[in-house]
Amino acid sequence: MEEIDLKEILYYIFKKKFWVILLTIIGMIVGGLYTKFMVTPMYSSYSTVVLSKPTTNTVSSDSTSEAITQNDVTLNSKLIATYSEIMKSRVVASEVKQTLGLDIKDEALMSNISVTAKDDTEMLKIQVSNEDPVIAANVANALAEVFKSKVKEIYNIENVTVIDKGIPSSSPYNVNYMKNVAIFGMIGMIASCGILFILFYFDTRIKSKSEVEELLGLEVLGVIPEIKA
Repeated sequence: MEEIDLKEILYYIFKKKFWVILLTIIGMIVGGLYTKFMVTPMYSSYSTVVLSKPTTNTVSSDSTSEAITQNDVTLNSKLIATYSEIMKSRVVASEVKQTLGLDIKDEALMSNISVTAKDDTEMLKIQVSNEDPVIAANVANALAEVFKSKVKEIYNIENVTVIDKGIPSSSPYNVNYMKNVAIFGMIGMIASCGILFILFYFDTRIKSKSEVEELLGLEVLGVIPEIKA
């Protein structure tokens, strides 16, 4: 296998630096155009609910009330995963659609909803993504209210409190011009260097005095300089 001289490769790429610079610039332009015309800006908004101590309509003695309170607190911790699924259910999504008058399929709405529980707390964060920042905020708020009513309907308890309401975001979370321009520029530079390496590797012409001496085993007596017109 032919030995590859790293210095010669770097020198060859340096001589062809015009193409490296050109493809890097083209890559940066493509990255900017891709970000502007191909990436749909998405906005995110969130609301937060806390699962507080449940209250019931049942009147009981102090000892019984204390037992119920402790049991309900334990139940709250265990129901966080269930509450998250209720919030992302088709029933809740459908009611949110009706409340806001949205013309969208349940699946499409549900796919843009994420619910996360904060560690060691009884708080749930409802995050909604949408092309319209106002719709994202409205859906996050409607979800919290509909979820609150569904918990009361299903479990007959009122232990959900909305503590943070969604507000429209001023900037999309998935559009980063500088990052995309830098990435596409890097791709252009790497691609140009790769192409030049391939051209160098398959170029069978003698490129230097040292190659002549190595191939023929003879000392070069003189070199005719290149004359530029």
